[in-house]
Amino acid sequence: MANEFYGVRVAKATYDFDVHGGATGDGQSLGVIVPEGAIIMRCTGNVQTTLASDGSATVAINVGSTELNAATAFDDATYVAADVHYDTAASGDTPVVLTSDSEVNIDIAGAALTAGKYDIYVEYLY
Repeated sequence: MANEFYGVRVAKATYDFDVHGGATGDGQSLGVIVPEGAIIMRCTGNVQTTLASDGSATVAINVGSTELNAATAFDDATYVAADVHYDTAASGDTPVVLTSDSEVNIDIAGAALTAGKYDIYVEYLY
């Protein structure tokens, strides 16, 4: 049997208000795919421009239907501090294996976002 080599990979997606807008809704596509069979280990966010809203917006981060960060207020430390780390919320902070190619996306709820740029780094084995 031949050896198979796996490595840690990182998918980077960016939510940018100027590109994506800030309307409420589920599954706002960020254009980055994580492949089937990937084992998601964790996710890290980095603020380029602070998120803003005229109301009480919340943002959730997902890969496909796998929630990485549950709906959290836009002005919470998660979206304000640079280099925030969070594990896969839906799985109880254990790795998640993707059963299909899945796109990094966000859900915006409660109120629209009016500004912001936020990088999302999804660390996975593949």
